[in-house]
Amino acid sequence: MRWGCSNAAGRAVHIEFASDPDIKITEELRSSLRPLVSIEIKGGEDRSNIHNRLGEAEKSHQKALEHGYREFWTILGAKVNPATAKLESPTTKHFFQLKQILHSEGDEHRDFQELVCSILGIRYRKTKSTRA
Repeated sequence: MRWGCSNAAGRAVHIEFASDPDIKITEELRSSLRPLVSIEIKGGEDRSNIHNRLGEAEKSHQKALEHGYREFWTILGAKVNPATAKLESPTTKHFFQLKQILHSEGDEHRDFQELVCSILGIRYRKTKSTRA
């Protein structure tokens, strides 16, 4: 699945849900697609397998690095010590907790939203939650 919009420079930006990486964010240039962000989602909440999941994220980010990506994020379902996460996936620039970014309030949700808008070059707008 792929969707996109235009950024402030008038170029198309695309968000593609795939595998390896799970989410690819690219900008369309005249001659090619410019890789912007590689996002890995490790949504399992079982902490006993977190080291394997972080290793899988690192492996995916390393492949994305070979394809020109320079920004790497990992979204985790299980809570993990930030120092441990960075040790297991040193390529990851930002770690996010899945529950926190899904929650429409809070610092981590806002940080994620602002980073996405910044990378895409689109305006950040705070919206009211539509949850019941």
